[in-house]
Amino acid sequence: MQSLVIDGGKFLHGEAEISGSKNVALKAVVAALLTDEEVIIEDVPAISDITLMEEIAKEYTALTGVVVRADLVPYGPQWHDKIATEFAARGSGFDLAVFDSQSMSEFASQNHVVALNDYLNKSEKIALSDFDAAAIRQYGEYPEGSGNIFALPVNQDAMGLVYRKDLFEDPKEMEAFKAKYGYELAVPKTYTELYDIAEFFTRPDQNLYGLASYGSRDYDAVTSPFDGILWSFGGELWDSTTKQAQGVINSDVAVEALTFYRDLFKFMPPGASGWFYDEVNNALHTGIAAMAINWYYFFQAHADPKIDPFADKLGYAALPGMDGADGKFRQHASVGGQGLSISAYSRNIEEAWKFLEWFMEPEQQWKWVEAGAQTGRVDVLTDPKYTTTKPWNASFPESMSHVKDYWHLVEYPQLLDSYQKYVNLAISGEMDPKEALDLVAAEHQVILDKIK
Repeated sequence: MQSLVIDGGKFLHGEAEISGSKNVALKAVVAALLTDEEVIIEDVPAISDITLMEEIAKEYTALTGVVVRADLVPYGPQWHDKIATEFAARGSGFDLAVFDSQSMSEFASQNHVVALNDYLNKSEKIALSDFDAAAIRQYGEYPEGSGNIFALPVNQDAMGLVYRKDLFEDPKEMEAFKAKYGYELAVPKTYTELYDIAEFFTRPDQNLYGLASYGSRDYDAVTSPFDGILWSFGGELWDSTTKQAQGVINSDVAVEALTFYRDLFKFMPPGASGWFYDEVNNALHTGIAAMAINWYYFFQAHADPKIDPFADKLGYAALPGMDGADGKFRQHASVGGQGLSISAYSRNIEEAWKFLEWFMEPEQQWKWVEAGAQTGRVDVLTDPKYTTTKPWNASFPESMSHVKDYWHLVEYPQLLDSYQKYVNLAISGEMDPKEALDLVAAEHQVILDKIK
């Protein structure tokens, strides 16, 4: 019986003993459970959509007899490094790989992944037009604008807002908010409104805080929510045409944005400067946050009332925007998610394509969405049923329409490490925001100047 290996998937980070995260294991579980031998994936909780993934896997095995198993690696740099190391060795340790969109330039530019254009053109089951054009550009295309496709979107993602509907809709809270701020309490449309709301609900004596968000230096934690603020304020990470960081990432508007994000931590629970997704979700589960910024990917943690007692009290929305000094309203959020690529060193390239082709058909993608993941198929995303499948799906397409990304450069890991370091120091109060971004600009410029 033939076997395929999909590399990817992520375990929870950190030092605390935890029961595991269904969401971060989800896409790897699809692959792992296709094998006809025993596969043990530690720390994955028994949740219904994991069972559904197992059923999808059994269907493929029954149809083809092909075994597919997953190689789970920790979330963060280890995930990228495991794939990059195998590619550098031109190893055949896996056939398909799931990796963040920012790594596509690194892997495709070095011919580590298979171009899918010919396969898509010849396929009688799926076509490029089946997928949202923006998702293809974000997760599969390299170079940008070339039309060369190296992955199909396996899990779209964006940062979004979660809020306590019971607090926002409480008549007494609404009255008090209007009396203090002069406008109605509602889901924030601007970051100014988000600031006011966060301030209003911050009541340490009641163990209630206005906001929960990322502050950790881990992986892309603190800069993912900050990027959305930076772009909404009118800032940029760099000038992609001139490859300039100096004067861009440390511009006046960028400093203003980082100062704003630092100041939001006054309205977060103690220790939030070290938080990532799990801590943000826990703040909602325990009722100590009125709002939270997180990836849609992790909203699944709020679906089960047994896990989150506030599950039926939560609302979901796109992140707000901001009126710039130029009078222009901008609304942006960080993009996340991954595509699924075929390794150029696989010994089973044709079979890997058949699996990828099958998994991307509507029937399997509907099951994928019902399990809590996000598809790239247009027919699923535009079906009225999609918005009711999960409570956060109604706002997800809007959030995806606002997304921007980090640098699509081979040097992404080095740029990110520097960026994370100094933004974390700024929001922690250990460094002035201007000093932090000046150092980011200086280090980034050295890296960018080496690009030919």
